[in-house]
Amino acid sequence: MKIVIVGAGGIGGWLGARLAAGGQRVAFLVHGATLEALRAGGLTLLERTGGPPGKVASRIEAPVVDADPARLLDALGGTPDIVLVTTKVDAVAALADPLRALTGASTGVVSTQNGLTAPGLLADAVGAEHVLPGVARVYASVVRRGTIAVLGASGSLAVGEWGGTDSVRVRALVDALNAAGIRGWVPDSIWAELWRKAAFVVPQGGLGALTDAPVGRLRTQLRDAYTAAVEEVVSVGQALGHRLATPKAPDPVAAVLAMADAQPPDATASMQRDLAAGAPSELDAQVGAVVRAGDGADVPTPVLDLVAAVLGPREAAARARAGTATTRP
Repeated sequence: MKIVIVGAGGIGGWLGARLAAGGQRVAFLVHGATLEALRAGGLTLLERTGGPPGKVASRIEAPVVDADPARLLDALGGTPDIVLVTTKVDAVAALADPLRALTGASTGVVSTQNGLTAPGLLADAVGAEHVLPGVARVYASVVRRGTIAVLGASGSLAVGEWGGTDSVRVRALVDALNAAGIRGWVPDSIWAELWRKAAFVVPQGGLGALTDAPVGRLRTQLRDAYTAAVEEVVSVGQALGHRLATPKAPDPVAAVLAMADAQPPDATASMQRDLAAGAPSELDAQVGAVVRAGDGADVPTPVLDLVAAVLGPREAAARARAGTATTRP
């Protein structure tokens, strides 16, 4: 497959390095310092389950990279089969023109962002017929530009067509992911899967940032508050008609808690790390989106309301320093 990765941060670097090692033709649409770093030093994926410094899991010595979509298509050898969009949610709207340039008649454009809003933003850019909503699960972080670290050996990416059906292009991507050592799969409802992930990452990122606690403390000392936040996300999703229970996990709240119990104790969410660093985060796209959905569905979300109220000024200050505005779809 010909695959373009938009961005080369934690998720983009992880997916690109793994897929290239699995034999796929991979190119990266990146710019600025990231572009220069990849050109100068390649891309390295470290596996850090045993702690830093970690061992090299994958390495691309000379990745195909460019900031210009037309030049990238020339280097790739034609229109990609799949475009994996791995930037932060706030960057998606500004990518409309490059994404349209990369998207051919049958290209699938995959969202990987946390939260609930990215598929709609991609649909605005390229049309819903091209969008494959995706749900990535991996602890990946940037050590420095061009070097990505992951906790755990594999990670997963669930993907589906906008209308909920399977397809040839979805199946081809799933096969490529599995060949690369990433668990690729097609859920019964990709939209329900987005809410299942939100029930995990939104409470972890929000409460983790609020209390400066990794998941090991959230699931122990702060378990009651963490559980209440998970229940809020699940209640909102179900009120909107998404069936979050599955035959293997009939209690979606218990399923999230079990997943949290299985994580490395020092794991943190990307939103939490961004806020801790004083950088703009996805607070509004994650916590804010659930709070607004709860308001619309008449479902109370008191814990997440508190998280949004306390962290909102920190987010606003970070965006003022960076000169960015919050994107609200």
